[in-house]
Amino acid sequence: MNQVFTRAVILPATALLVPGAAGVADPLAPVRLAACAALASLAEAGPPLVLAHGSGPARGPEAFRPSLAAAGIADVMLPGDVPAPWAAHRARTPAGTAASVALLCLGMALGEPAADVLALEVPAEPRRPGTDAPRSGTPGVVPDDPAPRAGAAVAAHLAAGGTLVVTSGGAPGPAAAAPRGPDGLAPGVAAVLAAAGADSWTRETRTFPQHHDHLPPEYRLTTCTVG
Repeated sequence: MNQVFTRAVILPATALLVPGAAGVADPLAPVRLAACAALASLAEAGPPLVLAHGSGPARGPEAFRPSLAAAGIADVMLPGDVPAPWAAHRARTPAGTAASVALLCLGMALGEPAADVLALEVPAEPRRPGTDAPRSGTPGVVPDDPAPRAGAAVAAHLAAGGTLVVTSGGAPGPAAAAPRGPDGLAPGVAAVLAAAGADSWTRETRTFPQHHDHLPPEYRLTTCTVG
């Protein structure tokens, strides 16, 4: 019998997974509980690396501190125990919103060890020569496509026995049938996963229907395995 290894957990990239982000309301509490359980199990399979889409150029892998400020959510809005693993690391560069969601969920699942988790941020859209804006101050130069380099970093981490936490939602690879939405996989992240060999992973997706007026119809939590 082949042994099955968990390689990744893919979370919805929404700040609403974090308690306090919506004020008193907590509409995604069931999703968060399932996500934290999946992350705790994932960490038992190997040390996690966060892969997320960012608003700027590729960054990392690096030890960031989580912050939801870019989503308009001040640190003081979060319960004190949520960012507690990073209390001694305030000098770190803040992660983007998607990576911060993953880090904070890891903090709730793992506690203090979450502060040691590295994150890799890539542009939400992949670079395509001839379609991207030139690099600022360098006329006519198109930024390098970060997907191959980021994919190599992810592949090396996995080959060393690590695991992956992705905050873009959905499922990696061409088998993803759901249309992209607030929790859909960003194309830039999909390109990195493809470069890392994620197309061969087996995916199991749980759906969480929503009935709130201002939320998408459902959120998805995906576990990826090999073997």
